[in-house]
Amino acid sequence: MSLYQDGSGLPSKNHYTQEDILRNYEKAIHESFVAIFGAQSGKKFKSYAEKIVEFENVLKAAEMDPEDIQDETKTYST
Repeated sequence: MSLYQDGSGLPSKNHYTQEDILRNYEKAIHESFVAIFGAQSGKKFKSYAEKIVEFENVLKAAEMDPEDIQDETKTYST
């Protein structure tokens, strides 16, 4: 059996620690929802975008650091 860390909206765990990147990412999610579904639910979409970024942030916090992924002693230790 193989398990691995899957991707997310931002390319690296380190991006989730940078507030300016997170704000821009959240804004891009919100704007995507508005473009697809229309502006009538703009406030709801803003809330969705905030929750998506918050959820991804929790997932990324639990991930291994990028430099540790290739270290067999950290990925295969029992």
